[in-house]
This record gives sequence, C-alpha cells and structure tokens, in this order.
Amino acid sequence: MSYEFEGFSEGDWDSHEELAWNEFDWQHYLKGNEREIAEFLAHYHRLKHRPDHLDEIARILGWDMEEWSMGEGGDDDDEEGAMREDESGLEPYTIHKHPVYVVTHGLYLHLFQCWEHFTAQNHRTLSPILASRFPSSLHAGELNAFMAINALDMGDFNLAVCHLKNALAALNHTMSLIQQITVKSQRVQSLFQAECMGVLFDLREVWLRVMNDCREEERRHQDGDRD
Repeated sequence: MSYEFEGFSEGDWDSHEELAWNEFDWQHYLKGNEREIAEFLAHYHRLKHRPDHLDEIARILGWDMEEWSMGEGGDDDDEEGAMREDESGLEPYTIHKHPVYVVTHGLYLHLFQCWEHFTAQNHRTLSPILASRFPSSLHAGELNAFMAINALDMGDFNLAVCHLKNALAALNHTMSLIQQITVKSQRVQSLFQAECMGVLFDLREVWLRVMNDCREEERRHQDGDRD
C-alpha cells in the first residue's frame, strides 16, 4: 500500500456545490459504500493468512500508488477534482471512498461482530468490567482514526498524526484487554484472541504507514517553504 497525498487541496471540494443530490441519491451512495466495505472484508477473510495480504487486497481493489490520495482523480486545477466518473455517471468523492476509511471501518466492523458473537456465547462467565471496557476501547480507536482521515481531508497532516497516535493508544489498550479475557472454554478464548489480535495488528500497520507518509509530506512542505 502507498499513501500519496500530493494533488489534493481544499479547493477541490468547492465543486461539490455543483452537484445537486437529494436524500435518495445520498442513501444510494452510502449503500454503495457498504458494498465496498463488504467487498474488502470478503477479500480480507480469504487472504488474511498470507504474509502481504493488505498489499494484495489493495492491488485487487485498485488502491495502488496515487489512488490512495484523498483527492483521487484530480489535480489542484482540475474543475472536477472532487468528482469521479463511474458506471452510473458523475459522483462525489467523500472520505467514505478513502481506502483507509474502508479498511478501518471494515476491520472495526469485524471486531465488533466478533465481540458480539463471543459475548453471546460466554456472557455467563465473562467479566462485566471487560464487557464494558472492550467495546469502549474499540470505539475510541475507530473514532480517532476517522478524525485522522478527516484531517487528511483538510490537508492538516500534523493533526492527522496526532489523531492516529490517539488511535494507536486506544488500539494498545484493546490489545491489553484482550489478554485479560478469560472464559470457560480455553479453545473459544484462544480463537477469539487470535482473530482479534490479527485484525488489530493489521490496523496498526495501516495507521503507521499513514503516519509515516504524513510526516514525509509535512517535511516536503517545510522544505518547499524554505526554498
């Protein structure tokens, strides 16, 4: 995966005003996003045991190189920089389409589903404190990751890094809580812990890559200012 941010500016979003969508259009758009997330998860479940599965999924979904950019498909002077052409015609490009959003939301959706299934099976022996703290830690990580993507939308790479630091802190807390979970069936416990830890490590890898690219982009901007 590569996260290229060049070519995006806040001005790209001005053309959103030219797109007159009603409530039905946006509902259709969000349904399409749900299908994209479901497609990502289908590939993830099929490939997650391969060493470079994230990069392989990115290639399958067409997320290589500059297409990881927030401003996909347009340069700064492109009048349609915030739009994208697909089979149904012109549609807006929102953060819902950003690959980091799709990956983050998809993997957290999977974690919440795993937790719901696990608690349904083990509610009699599961610690009530952990039952409360675990989903709270998931929510904190996902929220900060989404705020980081929004910061990328605004072109503020330092703010994105700060939110991703908070997301990583929440993720580490989630990992700590997973190690504290004990239920009657050791096999069920081990399977749940292994599945969650694998997903969390993937989230951490994605976020660390984004942080690295944000810092590199900020250095490039600073070097450009000095020139």
